[in-house]
Amino acid sequence: MRCSIPRPAARAFFSLLLLTSVAACASGPSGEAVLRPGPQHLPHLQAQGDLVIATLQGVTVTVQPLTPKGLDSYYLRRPALVNPFKTLPDLAKRPLAFTVRIQNQGRDRVTFDPSQALVVDQEDHRTVALPYDELYSIFSEGDEPDRALQALQETVLTNFLVVPPKLDRQGLLFFPRPEPGAKLLILDMGSFYIGSKEQLLLFEFEVHRAP
Repeated sequence: MRCSIPRPAARAFFSLLLLTSVAACASGPSGEAVLRPGPQHLPHLQAQGDLVIATLQGVTVTVQPLTPKGLDSYYLRRPALVNPFKTLPDLAKRPLAFTVRIQNQGRDRVTFDPSQALVVDQEDHRTVALPYDELYSIFSEGDEPDRALQALQETVLTNFLVVPPKLDRQGLLFFPRPEPGAKLLILDMGSFYIGSKEQLLLFEFEVHRAP
């Protein structure tokens, strides 16, 4: 299935989706936010356990939100790299994290600009992915700045990304923590193209909070 929707139509769909989300959300904030996949309103997206998978023509995009423990496990599976968050004195500053995997089994190249990715809650509060300059300013103050920055360069998606046919690429997207009243978040992977056609990718997550 090829999903290519003009941006005005995409904005209209996005607005309708937020209105539907406001009506569906009921519980109030308490405790640390944990994201779980919610119902997906786009036909080419499907929740499977902790994952949300987008199936496009020849391309699969898999997104998973990570808890702090999940982020620690992500770096434990890469023993050559230091866990950059372990180098910070204040663990409370950990951002919202997603793993993103792009598998290109098609004939066209895939391009994605992480700087255009957004997280939006049901009140239309929008935050952009943390750029490398901001991450640099945070981790350069840690205990092992050189190793932390090396880990970020090898694992975080901050630069314009090109995935040729028959290859795949994965990495992390970081965002500021959600607003205290957030009940639903949408990861909008704007500026995602297969060939010359932009794709609409809106990954929906419910925000659960510990009592």
